[in-house]
Amino acid sequence: MWQNKSNTRDFTGATQPVEQSNEKKLAPNEYYKCPLPHTHPRHEQAFFKNFDTHFNTFKSRDDHFSLLKLHEETAWEFRRSESEKHNLKEEDLRRISLGAWLEAIRKQTGQTIKVIVRK
Repeated sequence: MWQNKSNTRDFTGATQPVEQSNEKKLAPNEYYKCPLPHTHPRHEQAFFKNFDTHFNTFKSRDDHFSLLKLHEETAWEFRRSESEKHNLKEEDLRRISLGAWLEAIRKQTGQTIKVIVRK
């Protein structure tokens, strides 16, 4: 069962590079809820743990594809900015990608991503 009331967390998008964003690792029973419309919004296709997998799966849809492109542009900007400060490690690249996903979703939908707890 999916709960979307007291057990949700909002993730705010990063308007600055990664250090200032509010990203946390998901617990085993937590999932992101896609802010874009799905045919069956309460079906598991609208919930995911991995942004890349979800948005590549649905990239044939214009809304998901445009968000995928916006993520790539945002990630490039964040990565370039961070790489000017120091050498990037694998963990830095993961944080940059997550921050870019959150920012892209905020820019395109005007909403923050929600985390749903499944019991």
